[in-house]
Amino acid sequence: MHLFEIGNRADPDASPMHAHSWELHSRVLYGRVANLPVRTSVVRDDEEGATHRIFEVFSGSDGVDEIRPTSLLVRSEPGPAHISAGGETYTLAAGEFHATALEGAEPAATLVHGTSIPGQLDLSLGPLDGRPRRTTRRLCDTAQTVRSVHTVLRRIDAQQRA
Repeated sequence: MHLFEIGNRADPDASPMHAHSWELHSRVLYGRVANLPVRTSVVRDDEEGATHRIFEVFSGSDGVDEIRPTSLLVRSEPGPAHISAGGETYTLAAGEFHATALEGAEPAATLVHGTSIPGQLDLSLGPLDGRPRRTTRRLCDTAQTVRSVHTVLRRIDAQQRA
């Protein structure tokens, strides 16, 4: 489950533009979510116009992510946003760069199913001169997970009664 809250971003230093190593199927439970595709083209060393460096993301089960720059430079540009509302499902292919954001002033929640694709890597786009770094994701314990599920169910129930 992915909860999108107003003004709440887990890591302000993390790039919102990323590509999963897995195929994503996401059902919007409530609210509106914007998926912003990012088109990239590799830039050779002797070519100008690079906007980002590709970084590999190695996620540990302890919530620690190692983010390592690669030698690949790309030119990127945003594609048109695709907005999904409560009750709709969207999919993203493994390796597709995108950013996902809350659309509008109301919170949103999605239920995500991922299918691992062998040979794919988790990637992000970052600054051209970016350095390796480490970040820690906030992992929910059982009590936090239960509270989050209850919050989602209460909101869905309120919408159905309205």
